[in-house]
Amino acid sequence: MMNCIKIIKRWFLTVTTAFGLLLLLSVPAQATIGFADIVLDYFDSGAGPMAGPYGGTWDGISGTYPVPVTLDVVLGDDPGYPGVVANFLSLPTGSYVTVGFTDETVIDGIGNDIFILEVGPNGEQADVFVSADLVNFIFLGIAKDDVSTALDLASIGFTDAVQGIKIVGLDTLGGSPGFDVINIQVLPGSIGPPPNGVPEPSTLLLLGSGLIGLAGIRKKFKI
Repeated sequence: MMNCIKIIKRWFLTVTTAFGLLLLLSVPAQATIGFADIVLDYFDSGAGPMAGPYGGTWDGISGTYPVPVTLDVVLGDDPGYPGVVANFLSLPTGSYVTVGFTDETVIDGIGNDIFILEVGPNGEQADVFVSADLVNFIFLGIAKDDVSTALDLASIGFTDAVQGIKIVGLDTLGGSPGFDVINIQVLPGSIGPPPNGVPEPSTLLLLGSGLIGLAGIRKKFKI
């Protein structure tokens, strides 16, 4: 009977440890609380000077553009900007990018909820849409150039948890033609639970720590 219990315990610890490691590894490298961390969709309208995605770099004073870029330049944070080099994606007329969140959703908090950072004072603008189901997108507002445009879900009475944000370019202005997106941020007071029950990174880290603890108990007592 004791041998059976030991076998069951060994099996349980092996399975839970493997499961915990799998969850930890499943968190995207770009996952940053408060910032978009996955590109869900992208469309190049062909209105730009080259095939997209294109954009460049900018530190608040100078940069390199337009050049080909990867879509993940709009993900995560850009700490230190302006003053340090940030990468951006340009969205000329009709081009769009849709971003999502793996570790959170966006909810209507107190005041503004979504902030979209753009570079360059050239008059560029973009339409911003939000979606709770990644199928139906509702117009939220217009993002402006050279600032972090603040948008409030309450302004359109949007009460569902946002899973996707779509940014659509409205012009071909600027040295890198179109609306130049650096990142998409959500303030702490507007961060909702993860979409579809996906554990947040902090939860996964706690789970991983617990599993490590179980492994230590197993070694100590030679289960």
